[in-house]
Amino acid sequence: MGRTAGRGPEDTKRLILDAARSVVVAQGARATLDDVADAAGMTRGAVIYHYSSKNALWVALTRDVLTQFHKAVHDNIEDGQEPGRLARAFIRTSLEGDEIDAVGERLFLLAALAVTPGVPEVLAEDGANWKAEMAEDGLSIGARTVILNAIDGAGLMTGWGLKPDPAELVALRNKLEDLADPSA
Repeated sequence: MGRTAGRGPEDTKRLILDAARSVVVAQGARATLDDVADAAGMTRGAVIYHYSSKNALWVALTRDVLTQFHKAVHDNIEDGQEPGRLARAFIRTSLEGDEIDAVGERLFLLAALAVTPGVPEVLAEDGANWKAEMAEDGLSIGARTVILNAIDGAGLMTGWGLKPDPAELVALRNKLEDLADPSA
């Protein structure tokens, strides 16, 4: 398979990362570069050209998944300066509609990749960044800890096939939003 005319290196990397994500969701970290190449509709050599090894691809995928979520949360921040804006955006991004499914998928994907050298450090850095950003959001340490851990817990339940029913998700969102509103 030759290079697709008009597709630049960044488009090709995006294609590879999207294929890698779907393959890891389906197979875990045992997936191969051949599996990713097949899913992307390219050769293994083309994948290796952009990512020198499976390890490099898994680290890049981890960064990409975390960056996409971070961007989605920041795109959801409401205008103004009220405390809890970041926490409320985190809640909306995670619990609006069927987004809890994406949380579960993301957490299980990251857990599968965590066996890869370099990935635990990327995950630790991301966790530290979230804690630091939330600390600047004006909420108590208790409120922000409950918010972050409750969403991760609901996401893990969903990933295990134990998705909370819609009423439970609405109740969870309402309670977490109460915690994210220091004036309440």
